[in-house]
Amino acid sequence: MSTFWNSRVAGTVVTRLRLFSGEQQQLQKYQCAKYSTVSNAKTENSVFDLEWQQALPYKSMPKLSRYQMLRGFLKGGEFVDLSLNDFLFKCRERFGDIYRMPGVIGQPDSVVLFNVNDFEKVYRTEGIWPNRPGTDAVRYYRENRKDGFFAETLGLNDNGEKWAKFRHVVNPVLMQPKNAKLYLDPLQKVNLEFIERIREIRDPLTLEVPENFLEDINHLAFDSVAVVALDHEFGLLRRNPDCAEAKVLCEHMSAFLKSIYDLGIKPSFYKYIQTPTYKRFAKSMDLMFDVTNRYVNAALERLEKNPSKEGEERSVLEKLLKINRKTAIVMAIDMLTAAVDGSSSALAAVLLCIARNPTKQQKLREELLAVLPNKHERFTVENMKNLPYLRACIKEALRIYPLAFGNVRETGADLVLSGYRVPKGTSALISSNMLPNEALFFPRPREFIPERWLRKSDAVSADGERVLAENVNKFINLPFGFGPRSCVGRRIAELEMELTLGNLVRNFEIEFNHSTKNAFKYHLISAPAIPLKFKFVDLK
Repeated sequence: MSTFWNSRVAGTVVTRLRLFSGEQQQLQKYQCAKYSTVSNAKTENSVFDLEWQQALPYKSMPKLSRYQMLRGFLKGGEFVDLSLNDFLFKCRERFGDIYRMPGVIGQPDSVVLFNVNDFEKVYRTEGIWPNRPGTDAVRYYRENRKDGFFAETLGLNDNGEKWAKFRHVVNPVLMQPKNAKLYLDPLQKVNLEFIERIREIRDPLTLEVPENFLEDINHLAFDSVAVVALDHEFGLLRRNPDCAEAKVLCEHMSAFLKSIYDLGIKPSFYKYIQTPTYKRFAKSMDLMFDVTNRYVNAALERLEKNPSKEGEERSVLEKLLKINRKTAIVMAIDMLTAAVDGSSSALAAVLLCIARNPTKQQKLREELLAVLPNKHERFTVENMKNLPYLRACIKEALRIYPLAFGNVRETGADLVLSGYRVPKGTSALISSNMLPNEALFFPRPREFIPERWLRKSDAVSADGERVLAENVNKFINLPFGFGPRSCVGRRIAELEMELTLGNLVRNFEIEFNHSTKNAFKYHLISAPAIPLKFKFVDLK
């Protein structure tokens, strides 16, 4: 017994010693890691301090003067008729890849960036609550509404903690992949109406659609967004084409986006006097609020009378309403204002690229038919996972015809950008979507080569030349933004484009037999600037 007892005591002591030794080793590892982290942080700080000391002062950065800015946008000035992209490029030719744009009439100065290394520095230090300047007019309108409706939240245009709280509640509804089925069927229903609309409006002899085909693309985008945001089928494409309310909404959404450029970049006195531009902007905002509010309330009444049954999937709007009514209304407005014109331009870009590249179009058709042999078969969440070339075609089209110049951020820390000191809180215009058309980043940049975006094993380099995008810096070509402030409606927009392109290529041979020179004009986002007279030939 004593031997057994002694052996147990000895074993316990040894075990405890081993545990103590292990704990000591872990503690030593932790202390080493902690010391290493502190040491690395000190090293990084030392490197940055040295970089900061050696950098040029912020005030020495090349810039437009306030007089040049004001005079340039006045009647007869050098910038007055320029789009945002052309204005930024013109200044780049004069000043280089970094320059200051002066704030006028109460606006702060901004830094315009064309150096991809600077993009990464800004994004890496933006923090968990990135501030996005540039939509001050929206915030100003919402903060000054007499009814105080937006007192709790300014929606996606807010900044700081209030923005974070809003994104926290809407992200699970709109961004989680598992929720794609919430809007797949309603989007597909609208999409099939678009196919029939094309057959109705095209010329019976030439098979070309009319010059105003962009209007039909706008109606497709509007019906698609509205069926998700408002849980309402307007039927603007075919069943209710004369719906005055929907047409007015489309018109005012375009005016809204144009006003953002006029009020956010160009000099404006709107915060001091009610300028004509701001009055038009406020009128558009009022109208969109009133219509959206009415439809959300109608949906709320409908859902209260006929609630979803247990186990039945709720719509996007119903899920947002379950959070609270204001969240649903604000999100619906933000979706309508941001998604319709952007989706229209993206679809136009994709169709132009596919129509002008018949070999790529046929390759896409073969992929689609391999996954869905019957052209009447509907897309599902499962079969859409097997269409990499479809997604590559869309990504390549948005590289050639970017939706916007890039993104806007406030710098989240003191930074050295292109050799200049840039203080924390400086507004930075990140021209990330204006670089992919340069040969420095993409070989043969003006050619439509979807294979760039496929995995290396699936891609084919054109004529033996390396054209893959595998080593391209990930901070350029960001059509949906980057980081916490990336587009909340990205999944809906991508799904809409995939469905539209997939269904069109399955049903038609698509041609565009006209010039594509200066195909788009740019304000805040791109807009088609040529008649979209596509030819749609039925496939057998």
